[in-house]
Amino acid sequence: MDNFFLLVIAVLFILLAGFLIFYFQTQQSFQEITEKLEEIQHPHGSMLPAETLKRELAMHHDKLVLLEADISKNHRESLTEEELKMFDVARHQIKASIAGLKSSGEWVGLPFEYEWTEMLDRLPNVLGLYRKSEADKRAKEIEQDQGAKPAN
Repeated sequence: MDNFFLLVIAVLFILLAGFLIFYFQTQQSFQEITEKLEEIQHPHGSMLPAETLKRELAMHHDKLVLLEADISKNHRESLTEEELKMFDVARHQIKASIAGLKSSGEWVGLPFEYEWTEMLDRLPNVLGLYRKSEADKRAKEIEQDQGAKPAN
């Protein structure tokens, strides 16, 4: 009975060791994939000066703040197509500027500089209307796809 118990414990330890090796290998692979994707999304070859990146970041953030103020002032219920495009461009440019600042070591962080998600937390009306517009677009696309497919 003692030998059987020791055999079961030994098998469990071997399985645990195998699982841990697999887990750490997978985590290392995920880290490498994340680094490669970051390099692809934000290449370091065309690095702009830090002041230019900060200026672009501030310019696009200001556009979003002005849009938030306009929505709050006029109690609007939707965004125009131009505003949706402006939001998408601002998101892309802000993320690229932040990544450039981080890669150059010029990123200060909180409380002086905000990440994209922290900026969105301060723009609840813009974010809400953008999500509503995107949900409406997806609903229309699904409706069109279902209308285009013949009933079986």
